[in-house]
Amino acid sequence: MKKAVLIFCLLFLFNSTALVHGEIENHFFQSKTVSFKGVDNNWEISHKMTLVGTDILFETTIKYKGKYDKDLAKSPSHYLIKYSHGIIGSEAFLLNKSNEFHSKKRECGGCEFLDNENEVHIEIYWKNKISTVILKRVDQ
Repeated sequence: MKKAVLIFCLLFLFNSTALVHGEIENHFFQSKTVSFKGVDNNWEISHKMTLVGTDILFETTIKYKGKYDKDLAKSPSHYLIKYSHGIIGSEAFLLNKSNEFHSKKRECGGCEFLDNENEVHIEIYWKNKISTVILKRVDQ
């Protein structure tokens, strides 16, 4: 009888810790994504942020809607993302031959995860001009 109680207690302890461990893993490693898209006369832009644990990753795609322009392909432009509580720093970019820029997914050190924002504004500095495009939140 003592042997059966001991086995039952060990099984109970093993199953309890396994379940708790599983719940903690799922909580810390689950990800959440928020996406924004917008267009104006010159630009088509998408910006995506992913929260993985406590890390924020982001990627941005910018497409110039005009004809291929050598100056835009050779001369770096840059962008700045503004939201209600701050700014996500600027990044220089060059357009490829398809008039597009695709950033790699990378960590956003010190930024805020924008899951409470319905829109953000992106400023593009190009050819001595500034274009501001409103990006609206897109449900995934």
